[in-house]
Amino acid sequence: MSLEPFWIGGLIRCPCVKCKCLYFFGSEDVKAHLYKKSFMDNYFVWTSHGEIDGSDGIFHNVVVGEYSKSVGNNIQHPRYHEMVADAFGMHFDFETHESVEQLPNEEAKYFYEQLEATSRLLREGSMHSQLSVAVRLLSIKSDTNISQVGMDYFIGLMSELVDPTFNIPEDLYKVKRLVSKLGLSSMKIDCCEDGCMLYYKGDTDLESYKFCEKSRFKRLSSRKKAAVKSTHYLPLIHRLKRLYASMSSAPHMRWHYKNRRPPGVMCHPSDGEAWKNFYRTYPDYASEPRNVLLGLCADGFTPFSVSATPYSCWPIFITPYNLPPKMCMTSPYICLNCVIPGPRNPKSLIDVYLQPLIDELKQLWYDGVVTYDISTKQNFNLRANLMWIINDFSAYGMLPGWMTAGKLACPYCMKNGKEFTLRHGRK
Repeated sequence: MSLEPFWIGGLIRCPCVKCKCLYFFGSEDVKAHLYKKSFMDNYFVWTSHGEIDGSDGIFHNVVVGEYSKSVGNNIQHPRYHEMVADAFGMHFDFETHESVEQLPNEEAKYFYEQLEATSRLLREGSMHSQLSVAVRLLSIKSDTNISQVGMDYFIGLMSELVDPTFNIPEDLYKVKRLVSKLGLSSMKIDCCEDGCMLYYKGDTDLESYKFCEKSRFKRLSSRKKAAVKSTHYLPLIHRLKRLYASMSSAPHMRWHYKNRRPPGVMCHPSDGEAWKNFYRTYPDYASEPRNVLLGLCADGFTPFSVSATPYSCWPIFITPYNLPPKMCMTSPYICLNCVIPGPRNPKSLIDVYLQPLIDELKQLWYDGVVTYDISTKQNFNLRANLMWIINDFSAYGMLPGWMTAGKLACPYCMKNGKEFTLRHGRK
């Protein structure tokens, strides 16, 4: 077996007559070379691609229906399997000589069952299903800012006018419950009005803040109380799984792997040196083309009138860069991850609000999550990594924690005679 690498950064050696395993190309380019020029002479054992000799001294060509088990057991070079699979345009089980299709895992199976149940047309020839009606109603509420009571009246009237067999949700609560079956939930997390902490993980049951000792709730009436301040978080993992659950996006998540450009040409982040260097540094991560590389964008805006009291709100967006250029920067694939409430700029305390995102990114990097890819009908371990942040200069100083302006007077530190620091209480 050759001691030299047979693949670098996702590129493989080309065994055609002209290249003779000296040059590296993408799998599609290698396939084109072999179609036009054929294999180099006497290349019966693919030693430059990780193949080793059989114990019986017999060499085998890798063709459909014939496979050397010595290659199948060569676990040091798992990319060899991908090269063969790409060449034949199929997913191949090297033990049984058959293409592999797997059943969805339990989570994916439940999602597809719920989606099928709610997507049946209301009647034959209708343009709408129960799910599409529910989504449309929520969209109307959001766009027109109708109150919940108003939506209940509107949905009630609509239910009386249509055929009862259509089974349209009776009120806004049931509309939300129906849409929630898609699994794209959101989390409302209480937080300190000064940005000291979140009521998150082990702190969810606290009634007052650990650092500034302010109350978590404000009294609305003798019986009702509400959180002083809350942030909304939309889990990232569920949204990445949904990209592989739909045929409209799943096949495109490997675009960066199948459409490489020659050196000097750049039309996608995967053509850049940062992407290539990351793949060279982490070859195990690069060996699975369905792993996702992400970009993060954050900026503040004023949601209310400029003449009103200043209010700075900060949305955080996540973009998967596996997709082709015409898709990855369009609104369906730019995920709103969380909304940092105002009224003040969070400045260096922005890391407090990003704790749920950081936890998910750690899980995606170290452990991964089991995901079903509907385009290949296979379960795989999905991993993801945050590659870039795209911001203006003020936000660029906030996210790495370099900004030190705008310190708040913390009652906890003042009472204990301590000098205020932006990381107080979080060592």
